[in-house]
Amino acid sequence: MNLLESQISFVTSLIKKHQPQDALQIGLGNLDLTLAICHELNDIDDAALTLITPSLSQHSSFLKHMNKVKVGMLSDLVELIRTPADEVLPDFYFQNRTVDMAIINGGEAFDQMLVAFYYVDKMLVSKGTVIINDADSPVMKKLCRYLVSERDYTLQTSLESADKPPVIGNFLRKQLKRAPGFISDKVKMFVNPELLVSDEELGVQCSTLALTKPIDEGEIDMDFDTLLESIINE
Repeated sequence: MNLLESQISFVTSLIKKHQPQDALQIGLGNLDLTLAICHELNDIDDAALTLITPSLSQHSSFLKHMNKVKVGMLSDLVELIRTPADEVLPDFYFQNRTVDMAIINGGEAFDQMLVAFYYVDKMLVSKGTVIINDADSPVMKKLCRYLVSERDYTLQTSLESADKPPVIGNFLRKQLKRAPGFISDKVKMFVNPELLVSDEELGVQCSTLALTKPIDEGEIDMDFDTLLESIINE
């Protein structure tokens, strides 16, 4: 099974397991994967997919392929939006829209993905699932680390990445664990968090992963400035 087949199996199995009613996908990603997602959601009664294609090329590509394979049955399922996620998601949030599953594809600029993650976190229901493709890219990895380490998202499952963690990072972490407490506390104030807690320890050393949003215990707001500062410090 190649990577694409593994991704399709991974994502569609999660859809089958959770039976989402309101799904959100940011970015077209791989067209075959997106069509597989559409077909899987189409088997769920009253399910809906909001697909944000931020560029004209993505938007046209999806429409062209839909017409080519004559999958008109999906037209009632998919709400296709040709507006960047960082522009449309704030409107969705203030319209009190919620989603129980979000699928996020990489490829956009860091600031756009930052805003997208911020509003996905706000719109995702308690115990909702967020599936992240290209999780091993620099931008997506930073955002994944933030969700796990600062927002208490838990790793549900993942596709393992073939990439090995840097040897120097493992060495520094081992040395830090042996150091006296007052030294390690000082180091944590100045050292890149990725050197202190590895991607493997957080469960984000992979190409595709699924995270679960924690159970809401009252409304805990995520401050955007705090999010931005944390990501920059990474």
